[in-house]
Amino acid sequence: MTNKTLRMVSILQRMRKLKTKLLAIRIGPGAVILPKDVKKINLEFAKHIEGGHRGARKFWRDILPRLKYRNPAIPMTVSRHETPTGPSVLTVTFTTPTPAAGSSTDATPVKLEARPPLKIDMRNRVESEILNELVKATGGTEVAPTEVELEEKRELEEEAEKSSRDRERSLVVRRERKREEEMLKAARGVA
Repeated sequence: MTNKTLRMVSILQRMRKLKTKLLAIRIGPGAVILPKDVKKINLEFAKHIEGGHRGARKFWRDILPRLKYRNPAIPMTVSRHETPTGPSVLTVTFTTPTPAAGSSTDATPVKLEARPPLKIDMRNRVESEILNELVKATGGTEVAPTEVELEEKRELEEEAEKSSRDRERSLVVRRERKREEEMLKAARGVA
């Protein structure tokens, strides 16, 4: 076992890392509230990025968690296949509209048009293009980050910057200490 596996990370470092990940889910591209008529979202793409599946994979990894966070009632499934020549499609299923309760007494039947499923081709496209087309086609509304979230993001960035400076400073101290120990060891060996 190496020292790296035995090293205990402080609770503050672990909390900062967790807060950063949670904040990344709440704000950023994909923080969109979809309309009520969106019933289900399904992604289908290859397991590997060859063949133009990179954008689909990035959409799945980066944007889909934010969509799910903002729309917890909408089932979002991912189907991955082995063949790079297979489809790379985002399918949005819509609910079928129901007639209003007051319109059932009318003598003439009201014909309701079911909205067909929306299929977005994700092959050879970047995740931002896929998101823009999804928002445009469904009529979703983007959620702007709140002041509290922006403040939290700023604090986390400041802490990361401070950690970087501290890491550099401690590296210099460790190098100096190691150099002194080597000089002492060399002096003892000569004498």
